Amino acid sequence: MNAPKRTVLFDLHQKLGARMTVFGGFEMPVSYRGIIEEHLAVRNSAGIFDLSHMGEFEISGPHAVETLERAFTNSAARLKQGQAQYTIMCAEDGGTIDDLIVYRLGPERYLLCVNASNIEVDREWIVELNGGRAKFEDVSDATALIAVQGPVAVAILATLAEFPIADVPRFGVAEGTVAGITCLAARTGYTGEDGFELFVDNNGARQLFEAILEVGAAANAKPVGLGARDTLRLEAGLPLYGHELDRNSSPLEAGLGVFVKLGRPFVGEKALAAQRDHGLKKTLVGLQTDDGRMVARQGYRVLRNGEEAGVVTSGTFAPSIQRPIAMAYLNVEGAKNSPTVGESLEVEIRERKARATIVRRPFYRRDEGHAASTASV
Repeated sequence: MNAPKRTVLFDLHQKLGARMTVFGGFEMPVSYRGIIEEHLAVRNSAGIFDLSHMGEFEISGPHAVETLERAFTNSAARLKQGQAQYTIMCAEDGGTIDDLIVYRLGPERYLLCVNASNIEVDREWIVELNGGRAKFEDVSDATALIAVQGPVAVAILATLAEFPIADVPRFGVAEGTVAGITCLAARTGYTGEDGFELFVDNNGARQLFEAILEVGAAANAKPVGLGARDTLRLEAGLPLYGHELDRNSSPLEAGLGVFVKLGRPFVGEKALAAQRDHGLKKTLVGLQTDDGRMVARQGYRVLRNGEEAGVVTSGTFAPSIQRPIAMAYLNVEGAKNSPTVGESLEVEIRERKARATIVRRPFYRRDEGHAASTASV
């Protein structure tokens, strides 16, 4: 087994007292001062994340968009320069290879940000589909990624940026200087909050991270590890590869149909069109267990009318709303009734059956400050 890799900020994490773990092949901070404290810092102020374990690919040239259109469920041809797009890469059977974000940096230049655990698989898949037509480069090892998320994240960065960073729209990307470091500033994130993800050369990563920490201290911004990153994304109802998404789960089953533009010849399109036309085998739902002490974790069985009906994909106690939440796949193939919000189920938790209710996702939204009531199941 290979030794885990370390990001360029590893020494800084140690200096800040981080508790480390291995994730996606990298030694990464789980937390610095505690998951709940860091989670609430993002909800109430801002959090600073090292995401340098993520993978980055550049693809460019007159045939770049052809490769992206073939590889992904969303249509990169719709992107204007300076825009970003969430998308999914599928196998021929509609199973998910990875979910990622595509950034259009120029007329024929794109940046892809992929999950750390899938860098090699994604690279091989895209290179094969590309067939040498477009220029492809894996820049993961040379690129650091720092995210600043929370209600005051943009204000913090605005004091450091030498360009109007606050004017960058949601899912927009712009190149500029922040704290004296040239970076790509993307108004994207994985927390349910506003903020930016800053792509920067490794050499400038520490200076940028420390500058954001220093300026953010007055607003009680904190460094945040992967523990709070997971609870934040769960409250926002966002999927995580290896949990809600994998080779046995399609984006339609995961409730991501809005990011699947059918009628185009991308890999997996025929399988996904068949799912749309003939029905899904399973569907992803949000759950809330009634006992506040019992958290449904990945792999726990879900029961419907006393019979096994699905499995939990992710679960946690949500600090922002003070209740246990989870996401689970329910089998719907041949089911008499589709799952509905408010329906009661059971989850087997440590050999006990806990009552659970299907609820809407996301579980938390900034504009409501509590469990959402308008999103789809």
